[in-house]
Amino acid sequence: VCMDVGASTGGFMSVSVYALEEKDVIGTWYVNELSMGEGASFHPGAMGMEVTVDIKEDGKMETTSSVYGEEPDVDEAEWKIENDKILMTYNEKTEECEYADGKITLTSDGMTMLLSQEKEEYEPYVPGKPVEAPKMEDFEGEWNCILMDAFGMQMPVNADLTGFEMMLSVKAGKAEITLIENGEETKVELQGDVEGNALVLKTVKEEAAGTMFFSLDNMKFNLLDDGKLCLIAEDDAEESDDGEETDDSETGEDDFSVKTYFEKIIVTE
Repeated sequence: VCMDVGASTGGFMSVSVYALEEKDVIGTWYVNELSMGEGASFHPGAMGMEVTVDIKEDGKMETTSSVYGEEPDVDEAEWKIENDKILMTYNEKTEECEYADGKITLTSDGMTMLLSQEKEEYEPYVPGKPVEAPKMEDFEGEWNCILMDAFGMQMPVNADLTGFEMMLSVKAGKAEITLIENGEETKVELQGDVEGNALVLKTVKEEAAGTMFFSLDNMKFNLLDDGKLCLIAEDDAEESDDGEETDDSETGEDDFSVKTYFEKIIVTE
């Protein structure tokens, strides 16, 4: 029995022998993943952000954050290890960070950041090309709004980030949009037809519905060859038709059009 206890104790000791040390923490860390509230996680590059944390030997640390290529902000803070946790103190506020599998998880003000010592480059979603001459049945089905491309940023569509969630149901020229905003659900009936390469839908009743980003009364959807639907707010769609849309990466100007992307929900029976 004693041997068993000794063996089990030895086994237990070997598991907890590893303790977090300064050498595990000191160095440059990159924020490759962010999440807000219950929202989906995303790369900070999706919001035009870059965040680097430099943890130094003397208990000091610097967080460098930049947005849209502006001059970076540098915030100084202090850190220490206590009970295998990293404690970071800034503005007289201390946050406890988890260290596991070579990554640090920091939660502050409703935002969770995942830090790694390898920098992961942000790869934005590149939309497919509009399908030529689609038929009404190509648009039919249940669709969920998953991504919004606005103001030069891409972000997952969810209540915490964009303030709304949206579903689209299409069947035989009739459609219904379900919009959930601030916890309130609105259903909007639409009808329309395929015009050119797009499904054009207009509201059945005259009612003002939409989000702060776009209206729901006049909607134009393109089916893309990667299987997604793209909704472009009508004002932006009209502007792009006259050839004024340019490659913003060359002009240095921000693209202020709002596009949302829907993914088809596969219903299993």
